[in-house]
Amino acid sequence: MKTDQQLMASISAALYLLTSLIMFALAVQNYRYGLFELCYTASLLSGLYLGAAGYARFARAAKMLRGMSQIVLAISALLILIESWDAASYTRYWAYPLALLSFVTLRHAHAMIANAVVLVLLAILLWQQSNLLLSLAFVSSFSLLIALASTFAQLHQRRSRTLVELEIRDPLTGAYNFRHLEDTLGKEICRADRTGKALSLIALEIDYFPQIIDLHGPVTTQDLVKQFADTLGAMIRAGDSQYCDSNHSFYLLLPCTPPEGVVVIAERIRRTIEEQSWPVVDSITVSLGCKAYRPGQQQSDANMLINDANIALVEAQKNGHNRVCHHD
Repeated sequence: MKTDQQLMASISAALYLLTSLIMFALAVQNYRYGLFELCYTASLLSGLYLGAAGYARFARAAKMLRGMSQIVLAISALLILIESWDAASYTRYWAYPLALLSFVTLRHAHAMIANAVVLVLLAILLWQQSNLLLSLAFVSSFSLLIALASTFAQLHQRRSRTLVELEIRDPLTGAYNFRHLEDTLGKEICRADRTGKALSLIALEIDYFPQIIDLHGPVTTQDLVKQFADTLGAMIRAGDSQYCDSNHSFYLLLPCTPPEGVVVIAERIRRTIEEQSWPVVDSITVSLGCKAYRPGQQQSDANMLINDANIALVEAQKNGHNRVCHHD
């Protein structure tokens, strides 16, 4: 299965190739009418898009693809405006494929600004070189195209964001899933190394949760797990994040939190859970394992940090549950 980056690269390459063919057809058409200067420019644009298609096909990073697209579209817009200075009635057709391409290869805001600039300049040139009616016709058709392309681009972006959220979140609790924890933790460790600020992780589980499931059933205890996740989410600070794995073990990632700070936070969570009233069961307790990463004092990766937090969690459970343990 292709990744999002590979899919975007393939789509961009296909669109650049299609635009290259369109510009080649326009070059042939201009050659037939004896418009040789326009033929040369259209051929140049066709070659530019063909090269961009090859680059997009093998681009390794989204940033590289976006940067290349900005350069290609800027050159294209400049060439079109230069040729439009004397022949806007012919080159106005070149702007349509460029507009569609911009919404796929650029950010939505950048595409809107670029197309608005092209629209205004070409409309003014058409008015000066031909007549107001032709200028208004171009403004109407080009605006309609921009509106439709913008609508589809926004719908695609919203759909993509929704799919990403579904991919990285646990469907029951709404917390991030374990795979996203591994990805995020690796990035936070790198950030901690750059800033020199400590990073902490808390692993916690509801005490005797398997027995609760056996007593009340898995369906009934879903309400308990959902409220538990909501309670944890309400207690963490801005910038902290909550995660849940398939076994309903929870993790709290706390950036810029030293060892003494994570123990205080964990103890506050333990007391709040113990004192609160819960559905299905009257009361529950939790065991928590803490691990702090201190840059410069140790070398660690995401898996080691998670493993150390789980070791502290198991120690808390072995020592009688309803307690906090810290892994040094």
